[in-house]
Amino acid sequence: MRLKVLATGTLALALVVGANFVPGATGWPALGVTLALLAAFALGWPRLMKVPAPNPVSLVIFLVGAAAAVLGLWARPGPGLGWVAPSLAAGLILMFVTQLVRGTDAQKRLESVATGICGMLIAAFGSGWAVLGTDPDGRAVALMAGIAILGAAAPGVSRLPDRVVFPLGFVLAVLFGGAASLLHPDLSVVPGLVLGAACGLVVVGTRAMLVSLGGPKGPAQMAAAALAPLLVCGSVTWYVMLLLV
Repeated sequence: MRLKVLATGTLALALVVGANFVPGATGWPALGVTLALLAAFALGWPRLMKVPAPNPVSLVIFLVGAAAAVLGLWARPGPGLGWVAPSLAAGLILMFVTQLVRGTDAQKRLESVATGICGMLIAAFGSGWAVLGTDPDGRAVALMAGIAILGAAAPGVSRLPDRVVFPLGFVLAVLFGGAASLLHPDLSVVPGLVLGAACGLVVVGTRAMLVSLGGPKGPAQMAAAALAPLLVCGSVTWYVMLLLV
């Protein structure tokens, strides 16, 4: 299962980074790939978290992520992720509504709301990948992030104990991010190191959480496990680019 999760994440990463290299791309290829990844994540996240009624939660998660991605594509350039706030605000209301209509005798309504809110945050952060496609520097930074994420994820397929995998994945992400910056003569090594550290913490931290939950058990859960850190890294990459590039 670990190899399948890594393979799924690697394929998704290749698609979302490669979308920025489409000739004449204006952000739409990256948006299309991001929406596809959001749909796969939204389908699997409630099932990974063992939500009793997963379908309504999945729908709200996807709508929030898709709204954030589309709004981000049309938003004015600026230092922030302002398009995330209205999407999450509307999604929060919808998430509570999905549990209210289940009735007062439904089980785990509060847990379902908490799981849904967490999924909405992850999906909304995935909008960063779509917005990267609109920036001239987004292509280079997306590639740097992709290489750093692979470095952080690689030790996770080994049988090494978690106390070794966590620091090893983080160190490899920093090294891979710094090395990836050398591919772009116009960028210094500092953004690569910072990006590697930030994305590395997201990947190894998510892996530790999933291991404590017992890991994914099926294709939908496997997709959610692979895509959760990848989507969060979208906004992480966007902020690093705003601050350092």
